[in-house]
Amino acid sequence: MKIIKTDYMDIIFAENMEYTGKEIEELWAFKLFNTQKDNIVAFKGRMEVRREFMKDLKDLKRENLDIPIKSELAINFIVEHFDISLREIYLRQRILIFIAKEVIESYGIKLKRDGDDLYYKDRKLSVSIASKGKISGKIHLGINILSKGAEHVKIIGLNDLKIDADEVMEKIAINYAKEIDKIEKDMRKTFPL
Repeated sequence: MKIIKTDYMDIIFAENMEYTGKEIEELWAFKLFNTQKDNIVAFKGRMEVRREFMKDLKDLKRENLDIPIKSELAINFIVEHFDISLREIYLRQRILIFIAKEVIESYGIKLKRDGDDLYYKDRKLSVSIASKGKISGKIHLGINILSKGAEHVKIIGLNDLKIDADEVMEKIAINYAKEIDKIEKDMRKTFPL
C-alpha cells in the first residue's frame, strides 16, 4: 500500500482486491486505511456487483437482472468526499471521468464519453456510479484491464489498447486529487461578488 497526501485529499494505492459494490459504503476508506480526509482509493482487481449492491435504478431495471456488473480485471477507483450534495458528487464524478478520458487519450487512443461511461468504438471501457449518504458522497469508477467477464455488454480493456494499467491508475488518481486541491485553493482566494 502507498499513500500520497495532498492538502485536501489522501490518495491510497491499495493492494489488489475485488470490487463488489460494498466498497461504496460510507467511511469504507477510514475502516480499511485509517483516513478521515476526502480520499481516492485505487486498486486493481476483479469486479462483480450483484443486484443487492447495485445503486443505479437503471441497472436494477435491466431485463437480465440476475447477471451482475462484471469484469475479470479492472482498475477501480473509490472516491469519498465529505460535506457534499448529491449534485456536487455527480459533478465530481464527471471530473473524474474527464480526467480518465484525458489520461487514456494521451496514449493516442480516441474515446467516446456518454455521461459517466467511456467507450472505445462500440465497446464499453468503464462503469461508474455516484451516490450520496448521510455522511459523505461516494464515486466508483471501474476501467477494464481485460475484456473478459461482462455478459450483458461488449467491453474492451486497457490490455487490448496496449496501455499500461498501473501507469494509468496512478495518473488518474493523482490528477484527480490535484484537480480537487486546485478547486479548494481557488475557492479560498476569490473575493465575493
